[in-house]
Amino acid sequence: MSLPALVPTNYVLTSGANSALTWTNALTMNTINYSSMVGSTISTTTLAANRSQPSTLQSAAFQVSTLTTSTLGVGVTSGAYPLDIRGTAYLSSIQAPVDLLAQGLNLLPSTINYSTIVTSMTKMVNRVTPVSGTLPFWASGATYGTIGTTPGVDAYHGGILVPDGRVIFTPLNTTSIGIFNPATNAYTTTGTTPGAYAYMGSVLLPDGRVVFVPYNTSTIGLFNPATNAYTTVSMGSVIGYSGGVVLPDGRVMLSPTGATLSIGIFTPSTNAFTFITPSSPALPGLDAYWGSVLLPDGRVVLVPSKATTIGIFNPTSGTNGGYSVVTPSSPALPGSYAYIGGVLLPDGRVVFVPYNTNTIGIFDPAGNSGAGAYSTVAGVTTASGGAFRGGVLLPDGRVLFVPYNGTSIGIYNPALSGAGSYTTTGTTPGGGAFGGGVLLPDGRVVFVPGNTTSIGLFTTNLPSSNSRCLHPFFNKY
Repeated sequence: MSLPALVPTNYVLTSGANSALTWTNALTMNTINYSSMVGSTISTTTLAANRSQPSTLQSAAFQVSTLTTSTLGVGVTSGAYPLDIRGTAYLSSIQAPVDLLAQGLNLLPSTINYSTIVTSMTKMVNRVTPVSGTLPFWASGATYGTIGTTPGVDAYHGGILVPDGRVIFTPLNTTSIGIFNPATNAYTTTGTTPGAYAYMGSVLLPDGRVVFVPYNTSTIGLFNPATNAYTTVSMGSVIGYSGGVVLPDGRVMLSPTGATLSIGIFTPSTNAFTFITPSSPALPGLDAYWGSVLLPDGRVVLVPSKATTIGIFNPTSGTNGGYSVVTPSSPALPGSYAYIGGVLLPDGRVVFVPYNTNTIGIFDPAGNSGAGAYSTVAGVTTASGGAFRGGVLLPDGRVLFVPYNGTSIGIYNPALSGAGSYTTTGTTPGGGAFGGGVLLPDGRVVFVPGNTTSIGLFTTNLPSSNSRCLHPFFNKY
């Protein structure tokens, strides 16, 4: 980015020599030091308009120099000579480098951007052990409550935040789209949808539309928040997917769950659907995976539910349709609907949300020399029919597990080193109450109502940025 040009003769070199310099604004007395300018390109002049005595440089009087960590050069990209000033030098302009870390979530998920994105995400959260006194003094402890009257009977499963601030509930077993407006705490409905467990999970497209992921229907649902219009795209037959992610190239990957062993691909620019059927290895079978997570390197992790392998989809690979697996052995994956849903941590690891297991799954795509490493965290209390469905990365870096049949909210705190810790909070209805959660910029988490008749709200009092809440790393189910 370009900083506004400084007024010529405004900044003068007031102290230091060569690689330790301090510039002072002659009008405001603000200072810039060399360390804060590293990587910047500066233009200097040694003759002020109101001074008669010039300074002496090693070369010509007007120079463009790029500052490095070790030396100041003049007239070259990497200075071969130190800047030697005899007299007064003035800074006429500064061209600052782009702060990639601050723009991490704007970068395309790819191998080359992986480390920058991970570093940027890590900066966005305050990863501390949640003990007494760690919340800001102005924030009270987190609270749970409910609001509104919803249909119940597995009405919705999964939700999505749209740019106008509303939350769209994915219609599973109800015939209308649910809308929650956080600004007014109002719940409304719109459209006519198939019902009968039609859609499970949703994805926000770059053009602002919402994709409803087909679970028990032959159509992909599309909702346009700008017009509140619902339309469909035919797939030809019922295939069975649960959740999806936006790929770096703008397509949507639909996560395989049904008996038809394929990975769904939806292209928003043409509203076209196709699918990939891997063969070696093939997809494991019905309910093998349940949900998916986009990685900072552009690949997608398929969350193992009944599967004893972790699925990896690489949209840029032509080998086996881009599908490969990681088969952990020590520990092995539990299978038996162990996990439903996954959450990306700021450090690039993925948390598998415990559904029918007493452990939290942790997958490190970079572990085991890049082959991927799986580990577990014990302490989860299972619930008959499944404890949690879906999770949310909280503003402070902890992970919230959305209660399904469980009667409390799960909280996982990933440690900077070690396995981390698990606790619970609040009292929730159980009985298949909620399916998925959505983080709002005001710090609240919306629990998507399934078999309960109200919307759950978990208030953290720790706001988050719009860009993080809307990002496909997190804004999906």
